[in-house]
Amino acid sequence: MISKSEIQSVLVKLGDSFNASNEALNEAIQKTYYENNWLTAESYWQAINHWKSILYTENLEIFSASYAFTSVPKKIGLIMAGNIPMVGFHDLLCTLLSGHIAIVKPSSDDKYVMLYIVDFLVTNGLIDRIHIVERLDSIDAVIATGSNNSFRYFQYYFKHIPNLLRKNRKSIAVLDGSESDEDLNNLAHDVFKHYGLGCRNVSFLYLPKNMDIVRILDHFMTYKELSNHNKYANNYTYHRAILLMNGEQHLDTGFVLPKERLDIHAPLACINYAFYNSLGEVDDFVEKNTDEIQCIVGNYSHPDIVPFGKSQNPDIQDFADNIDTLKFLESVR
Repeated sequence: MISKSEIQSVLVKLGDSFNASNEALNEAIQKTYYENNWLTAESYWQAINHWKSILYTENLEIFSASYAFTSVPKKIGLIMAGNIPMVGFHDLLCTLLSGHIAIVKPSSDDKYVMLYIVDFLVTNGLIDRIHIVERLDSIDAVIATGSNNSFRYFQYYFKHIPNLLRKNRKSIAVLDGSESDEDLNNLAHDVFKHYGLGCRNVSFLYLPKNMDIVRILDHFMTYKELSNHNKYANNYTYHRAILLMNGEQHLDTGFVLPKERLDIHAPLACINYAFYNSLGEVDDFVEKNTDEIQCIVGNYSHPDIVPFGKSQNPDIQDFADNIDTLKFLESVR
């Protein structure tokens, strides 16, 4: 039986393989972009380099130290999303570190790099611990990520086995007016990195009363080149037309459409913002929308606050939806 330390060693080797001279990895990224223009090489390398910085022995040991490594592996189905690069890798990592067997169904929008990862891990000793499948049959538990519609399907289809199911979430930023220019530059990364497609992308800004929204938008202009991306530009043009036809008051930077609206969910190429009079209003809003918020960026007293610029660089301990994946896997018997 393979040991936890042996699995960690293979994962470290995988991290070492994440380099620009890796022809197989570059080919997988190119094939991904050919089929899904949202996942550009630049966007992919941002994600890969982030994981490269995480996959080292000490970090993996600390991350998994307080959880049991099972001696009776179960088959864990993994249904992965494909909205941003490698979004399903954390679930695979947790499954392996818990001692279980990963039955992987990659997203059709982002399959080639995951196929590279699985092939690398299998070739380097985890042949009995990972399997790629088209359909999840005969599994003991499942971790599934998808849309709100998919979530309802998952609830029905996997009701008979232990399940960890995720649906749509978005992130918000809370500002207090003391933000530096560097803070606002970093906030732009939280909003626009990966084209704003991720659940950790900020789609709603909560601002103190009388804060100048224009100052924030000036810093957002560092991402104005997004208007040159065909799919992003199509979203911008579509939502701009809808706002104009409906006579809805909004701002327009030429690539993003800010609108004053107390709603964390903004369409792609749009961002909502609102003003608060007191932190009590912020507290009420956060509590009311807890199940819809992935993370909170900025200057606000909250246990899970994320510094400006870090929303798309989660730590290995940052579990999606704040549900401890390793604890869930530990409970699967």
